[in-house]
Amino acid sequence: MSKPTAKISKELAAEIAAIAGDAGAKAALAAYKREAERTVHERVDRRLHNTELLLKNYRMFKSHAENAVYSAQDIDEDAYDIIDLMSDRGNDSDMVVESIKQSVARTVTIVSHIDTMLKLYHTYCVTAGTPEELRRWDVVSGLYIEEPPKTIRQLANDHICTERTIYRDIDDAYGKIAALIFGIDGIRKNK
Repeated sequence: MSKPTAKISKELAAEIAAIAGDAGAKAALAAYKREAERTVHERVDRRLHNTELLLKNYRMFKSHAENAVYSAQDIDEDAYDIIDLMSDRGNDSDMVVESIKQSVARTVTIVSHIDTMLKLYHTYCVTAGTPEELRRWDVVSGLYIEEPPKTIRQLANDHICTERTIYRDIDDAYGKIAALIFGIDGIRKNK
């Protein structure tokens, strides 16, 4: 015995096809938007990571630049070219930092750029004048600039706060310093 089949009209078939096509297009557009957002977030995360690496290695870079045989006149690239190179790399930011260590000219350029951006960050913190921003500058300075470096515990004791507060200050500072170092592309995109 054969099963009964239902016939649909051409109009109903066209309507079903249009609805399916519309749903497929919406799903594809949503997937494209999710992928674009993921790409932007990865780029920002990479820049925050690179900022952290630059700050953690700042003293070594500074010493390397100060003892370099080459002078700033020997440099063919500017800071923005080098920063752009760092930003466009995939997940090999550790290799980028290693590359900078090996290149005297690049190190001199990067140190000069970081020095300028740290001065701008210092000015921002002082101008803001809030206890939080002043503490954040002190944390950045203590961890990455001053000799000898301070520990998280020392900074927490100095500012009569928890170590967690110091870690939050570091995260906030990374975001602002990344924006200075990388420009508009260093700003974290919020959902």
